[in-house]
Amino acid sequence: MQRLILDNGSFSIKCGYADSEDTVRVIPNSVVRTKRTKRIYIGDQIDTTTDLSGLYYRSPFERGYLLHWDAELAIWDRTFRVLGCKPSETSLFLSEPVFNFKHIQRATDEIVFEEYQFANMARAPVTRFSVANVGKLIYESGPDPECTLVVDVGHAFSYVVPYHNSRQISAGIRRVDVGGRILTNYLKETVSFRYWDMMDETYIMNAVKEQCCFVSQNFKRDLETTRGCIGQRKGNNPLGLEYVLPDFTHSKQGFIKGQGGEVETQMNDKQLLPLCNERFAIPEALFHPSDIGLEQGGLHQAVVQAVNACPEDLRAVLLANIVLVGGGAALNGLKQRLQCEIQAMVPYDVRVNVPDDPTMWAWRGGCLMAKQEDLISQWQISREQYQEMGVDRVIAHYNKFV
Repeated sequence: MQRLILDNGSFSIKCGYADSEDTVRVIPNSVVRTKRTKRIYIGDQIDTTTDLSGLYYRSPFERGYLLHWDAELAIWDRTFRVLGCKPSETSLFLSEPVFNFKHIQRATDEIVFEEYQFANMARAPVTRFSVANVGKLIYESGPDPECTLVVDVGHAFSYVVPYHNSRQISAGIRRVDVGGRILTNYLKETVSFRYWDMMDETYIMNAVKEQCCFVSQNFKRDLETTRGCIGQRKGNNPLGLEYVLPDFTHSKQGFIKGQGGEVETQMNDKQLLPLCNERFAIPEALFHPSDIGLEQGGLHQAVVQAVNACPEDLRAVLLANIVLVGGGAALNGLKQRLQCEIQAMVPYDVRVNVPDDPTMWAWRGGCLMAKQEDLISQWQISREQYQEMGVDRVIAHYNKFV
């Protein structure tokens, strides 16, 4: 029986079979309508159009939790069709948000077993998937460490979750209400106020954030460096650059000026977006949420609070085994800045580890879990067992494996 790993993120779905990484697909977890043609695109169908200006997004997730099942079912239908999945012959391994609500878990189980009729399912928080693969990241080889601190910088939130012997320490879980979506919206507002009106250009501005933004190692110094700079229109500032907006004729993706290759030479009338202190001022919200009106501590403070809520004999090991994952972990400089900020607050040695592809890390961890026969025999539930046990007992069963 095939084993399908579904990392159901609020920004994108990572889905593929455990026995072959070649099958994995990364599909946007949204339903999109174009502004001009009014056409609707589900999931990865958006890749088939060049009409990417002024897109209207509808996400199945709201504030990080799965609430709009009509949209999610359409995206899942598309995903399973792309993969050629036959649910009655497949075991599903599904990720969910940390501290997921019981009514959402109930709806998830009902849809998986009754709507799609999967043969088996195992469900766990996405951070549990991430922990399954940390041995190779921290030690390069050998067993997984006894204690791990997962810092998941996701689309909606950033979570800090401590684990001891692959079991989460619930008292130590912390959340920062800053994620990729807020950073993209913050960038849109800033750019729209200073340069071009980009409030309707979520797709473009998300690409700008991913290509141009970085985490400053010394915010005050970099801010002084960019004083008086507007992109590269005022002198040759080392931190300023210009981003070439897509024209949707020669290019559907923007690029940094001077790095567009052949496409850049074909574009005669380029529309340029100057960027300077926006490049590092936007990600700074991860460390100072008060900059965007959130009265809470930053990511580094959440880590220290999480560790201090754990037993004292585990704190040094947790700080030495921090794993930074999620789409936001790909921001340049985040690893170094986070390690430096935490080290200044604790008396222990701090080590932050980031995988080569932090976005796919949880999915790969799910693949490893799906190959552990002893774990699977206890963790997953068959459709027949679901019908026997009932929804509430199934939820209680899965909660034993967080």
